[in-house]
Amino acid sequence: MDSRLFKQIQCSVCLGEFTDPVSLLCDHTFCRQCITNHSQTSSRLRLCPECRRPYTMWDLRSNRVLRNMVDAVREHLTEQQALRDRNMAATGVNGPRAGLLMEPEKLVCPDHDEMLKLFCETDQKLVCLICRDGDKHQGHTFKPVDEAAEPKKEMLKEPLGFISKENKELEELIKRQNNEITKTEERSKQLSAQISAQFQEMQQFLREKEQEVKALLEKEERGVVEKMQKNRNDIEQKLNTGKEHEEVLKSVIETDQPAGFLQWWTEHGLGIVEGMRKADSWSKRDENASQSPEYKSRVMGLSVTSESLFLGPYETHLKFFVWKKMLGSIKPVPDRNVISDCHDPYLRVSSDGRSVTRTDKKGIFYRKKDYRPLARTHKSFQSGQHYWEVDVGEKIDWSVGVDGGCISNLNKNIRLQLKHNQGYSIKENSTETDKELAVKPRRIGLYLDCDRHQVCFYNAEDMTLLHISTYLSFTPYSLSLSPGAYLQGRNTDPLTVCWN
Repeated sequence: MDSRLFKQIQCSVCLGEFTDPVSLLCDHTFCRQCITNHSQTSSRLRLCPECRRPYTMWDLRSNRVLRNMVDAVREHLTEQQALRDRNMAATGVNGPRAGLLMEPEKLVCPDHDEMLKLFCETDQKLVCLICRDGDKHQGHTFKPVDEAAEPKKEMLKEPLGFISKENKELEELIKRQNNEITKTEERSKQLSAQISAQFQEMQQFLREKEQEVKALLEKEERGVVEKMQKNRNDIEQKLNTGKEHEEVLKSVIETDQPAGFLQWWTEHGLGIVEGMRKADSWSKRDENASQSPEYKSRVMGLSVTSESLFLGPYETHLKFFVWKKMLGSIKPVPDRNVISDCHDPYLRVSSDGRSVTRTDKKGIFYRKKDYRPLARTHKSFQSGQHYWEVDVGEKIDWSVGVDGGCISNLNKNIRLQLKHNQGYSIKENSTETDKELAVKPRRIGLYLDCDRHQVCFYNAEDMTLLHISTYLSFTPYSLSLSPGAYLQGRNTDPLTVCWN
């Protein structure tokens, strides 16, 4: 395994470990000093040492991911060598059987100083001929060590196969987790470049904001990668334990020293096998029975933590949120209607389509006094990212969110709402959950990310995240507004869309 790992971190020029690795446009990677020396000794046309593709010194890109991998592999190989050294120092024996089996001449009965030639099936331990005839083993079943060892070895084959299979699965999980970590780091780099490109269009004031947003991204990256690394470390810990058990079981199965094997079985083997079995599995199994035990899986319940780096609307609406600090440069809402007049007698939509008000009209469609009618935007959205800001002011009853754009999908909704007699809550389809807000928002920011299937609510005055909801369907969603209950005229202020 060590040689396979080393090949992955080996420079094809110097044949040593990568030092300050850099990549060319063709994705081949070399030590920075190696490719620099190669360039200096080449003719005017520089060619990649592997694929012979032309390159320039401007094409060199630092490979941070590979550099980290080199450090990790080097640390892993060092730990493996240290483990082998500790085993050799503890046992004085070199080889896979070190510290596992005692020499036959050392297997002597401590009570009678006789060779241990029999195995007591009742007590599961080695005994001598004198022990067999004593009162302590009266009525017990005995077998010669050669005969008793074979079925015990057979019992070890099944757990060995189980643990070997799981170790392979753990290795695959680690590989997939490393891929997700790499994807996260690459995505972080892409977002960082995107942020930088947008900030180049602004003055010094905006450059200061750029650093703030980058700090947010780095914090998000650290949080995501830390979770992934913790998950990977947990998997690696289980894998290391499993490999230790695997090596032990392989070694004792291959031994040709039945007495030594049975001594090991008495002291360690039986405990290892019993420890691998499920609690509700048989505990005293007849080794000749055909029924197979069930083992506690170390893989079950484990999974790969997926890339989840997320900056919300800062990914696609960065300029707008930074420009909010410079109100003089904010353009007004586009001159087009955004709220559809649904002809509900309890709603009044403004002529410009930007605000909706609760009316006191009852008429033939009389409703109960806390009826909360809804208004929606003309357009529904099924892809891309979209942002609205809704001015709720001092209203004491309202809701802002999204729902399905047609009658059959209206039950699919996600809303942040304030009810005068209940407080704030999140409504997701038919489920309603109370929501504690530290500050009463006067303006709600709603970010719909159709690609991620996420709806985010913000306090638009300071862009504090209030709540994130995730939906599973591919339903097109519209902005949904309710000015709330009439409350005898105490809640007649409009809801106004300030930005869309």
